[in-house]
Amino acid sequence: MQGEKREGPGRAGRSEILVGSILKRFREPIFVVALLAVPFVIFFVKAKKGRDLNLVDKVVLSLTAPIEKTISGTAFAVSDVWHGYLALRGVRDENVRLRRESIRARSIEQQTTELRLENERLKRLLDFTDKQAPMRLLTARVVAVGASPHSHTLRIARGADDGVVKGAAVIAPDGIVGTVAQLTSAYADVQLVVSPLSAVPAITQRTRGRSTVKGTGDIGRCKLEYALRTDDLQEGDLLVTAGGPGFYPPGLRIGRVTNVVRKPHGLFLDAEVVPAVDFSRLDEVSVVVAAEPTPAPPAEVAGSPQ
Repeated sequence: MQGEKREGPGRAGRSEILVGSILKRFREPIFVVALLAVPFVIFFVKAKKGRDLNLVDKVVLSLTAPIEKTISGTAFAVSDVWHGYLALRGVRDENVRLRRESIRARSIEQQTTELRLENERLKRLLDFTDKQAPMRLLTARVVAVGASPHSHTLRIARGADDGVVKGAAVIAPDGIVGTVAQLTSAYADVQLVVSPLSAVPAITQRTRGRSTVKGTGDIGRCKLEYALRTDDLQEGDLLVTAGGPGFYPPGLRIGRVTNVVRKPHGLFLDAEVVPAVDFSRLDEVSVVVAAEPTPAPPAEVAGSPQ
């Protein structure tokens, strides 16, 4: 009919139109959300069921496992290297500190040991000096030795200003060393008993036989001269100084006899002497300056009662 009015769409129709318009307008975001939601829904559903992995899952895991392992291993390796670097740096600093402390401790120990040995040597030298009365001895430090292995001299830090004179005897606790050959105000050069220019009157301590110990130029040997062939001289006999004006004080050790040879003829025997002193290890010596004056007996007073 032409006179009837046409009604518009109802409420249900308007809702459908609105939904369709929204879907049409936001179809791409809705599609993306749906795609992202489906795997999560499937994951949670399957996780609750706890079913076994299917073939696709196994293939995916087998393909992604090496990559995951590489990434995890690299991450752990980097972490280990970093922590290891920090640890090694700390250990290095600690090692440097400990090394410095060790060097300092060894230095102190060496200095202490050297002082202890020096005190022992000086004490022995002083004890020896006290036993040599009435001689007056001057302690001297050895400051240099000859450059040659066969050198026959050494230098001491005492000279004319200290009362040392040329020809003065130089001794040590082990035995005689030599005599002063050259002299300055502060230093003196000592000619050792092994020098070819040295000759020392000697007595065999056991038999009291007399002889002369002559230097040979060998730092470890002297020659025994003028020892009678009839003397009962044996290997190891100790020789001491005979004394006398211009020589060493009597009774000081010279060395021990070795290599005794008695020829079938002749007046004297042949032998060598090993010096009592190790000249390469001398640090301090004593110089015989002068004998202590012997006190004169008290004079008798005239008219005193007898």
